Amino acid sequence: MVAVIGSSSKLRKKKTLKKGIQFTLMIVGQSGTGRSTFINSLCGQQVVDTSTTIPDPSDSSSEKELTLRTENVELEDNEGVKVSLSIIDTPGFGDSIDNESSFSIIIDYIRHQYDEILLEESRIRRNPRFKDGRVHCLLYFIVPTGHGLREIDVEIMKRLSGLVNVIPVISKADSLTKSELTLNKKLIMEDLKHYNIPIYNFPYDLDYDDEETIDANTALRALIPFAVVGSNDEITGPDGDLIRVRQYPWGTIDIEDPDQSDFITLRSALLISHLQDLKEHTQEILYEKYRTDALSDKDKKNNSTIDLSYPDLKSNPSKLSFNINNQSSNNLNLSPINDSAASAISDVYASKEEAVRLEQERLNLLEEKFKQDLLRRKQELLEKERELREMEERLERAQHFKTDQKDLTAENFSF
Repeated sequence: MVAVIGSSSKLRKKKTLKKGIQFTLMIVGQSGTGRSTFINSLCGQQVVDTSTTIPDPSDSSSEKELTLRTENVELEDNEGVKVSLSIIDTPGFGDSIDNESSFSIIIDYIRHQYDEILLEESRIRRNPRFKDGRVHCLLYFIVPTGHGLREIDVEIMKRLSGLVNVIPVISKADSLTKSELTLNKKLIMEDLKHYNIPIYNFPYDLDYDDEETIDANTALRALIPFAVVGSNDEITGPDGDLIRVRQYPWGTIDIEDPDQSDFITLRSALLISHLQDLKEHTQEILYEKYRTDALSDKDKKNNSTIDLSYPDLKSNPSKLSFNINNQSSNNLNLSPINDSAASAISDVYASKEEAVRLEQERLNLLEEKFKQDLLRRKQELLEKERELREMEERLERAQHFKTDQKDLTAENFSF
C-alpha cells in the first residue's frame, strides 16, 4: 500500500511539474506605496519599469483614471514546481478626489471573473481551454499614518472582503521606527475589528489541523498587517549570492531579513505554503457564496415567488398520475398534468431562460465597456502620434530654415 501511494505521489508531482500551478494576485494601493517595487522583489526580476510608475508632480489634475495592468510571470520553486503567476496591478488607485469609479472598476473585474465561471458551468458543452481568471489573493497596501485606517482604506476593504482574500500590507516599513511600526499595526488591527472587515487571517481548525499547521498560521496571524520592504537593487553577498537590499548613506537593509521586514514570510506564504489554501478558500468559500447569492437573487427577481403547491392538486391528487404499463422505458406513459400546473412549470423554465439572458446581457455590456475603453485609448494614442509627427515636421522645417539662412549668409559673404 505504501508503494502505491508513493508512486501516485510521484505521478501527481510529475503532472504538476508539467502543467504548473496557476495563481492570480491583485495588488491595490495608492501611488507611492511601493507596489511596483514590491512586484519586482516578489518575482526576483524586473517585471515593472518603476521609472514609468512615478507620478508627475507637475500634473495638478484632480481626476486620474485607474487602469488595470496585468503581468504574467513564470516562477519555479526549489523542488522544480512551476507557478504561473498573474499579477494585476492598479496604477491610478486613490489618486483622485472621488474614487468611486476606481472602486467600481476593481469590483467589476473580480465579479466578472466569477460570472465567467458561472457562465461556463451553465454550458452544456464546456470549453476545455477555458482559463480561470479568478483573483485568489488581493494585497492591499496601507499608508501608515499613525492614526489607523483612512476612510478610503475602510471603504474599499469592506467592499472587497466578501469577494476576495484580502491581506493588508504596510509597505516601505523601513521609513518607520520599530515603535512606530508596532503602533501602526496595532491601530490598523483595531480598525479592522471595529469596522468588522473580514480579512484573510490564515484560518485553521483545532479539531482537524495538525499542530504544525496551527502554529504556522498563528505566527502568520500575529504579523498581520505584514510590514514589507522592497527593492530593485541587488548586491553580491558574502556567499556570492545576489541579495536585494535598500541602500542608504548609513548602510543597507536586506529586504529578506525577517528581523527587518516581513517580506520573505509573506512571499513564502503566497507562493509556497498557503498558495493552495488561498485557491481552495476562493473556490469553496468565496465563489460558492457568490454563486449562491447570484442564483438566489435571480430566482427572487425572475420567479416572482411562483407557488407550485397548487390547491387543486392538494384536493385531488389523482389529477397528477404516473401510469407505468411495463418495465420498458420506451413504454413509460405519463398522463398529462392539469393546465395550471403545466403553465406554472412552463413559467419556471421561462424565468430561468430570462435569467440566463439577463446575465448574458450584463456580460455583453461589460465587454462593450472594455471595448470602448480600449478604443478610446487607441484614439488617444493615435492623437499623441499625430502630435508627435507634427512636432517632428515643425522641427524639420526649422532645421531647413536654419540651413537656408546659413547658405544665404555664406552667399552674402562671398560677394
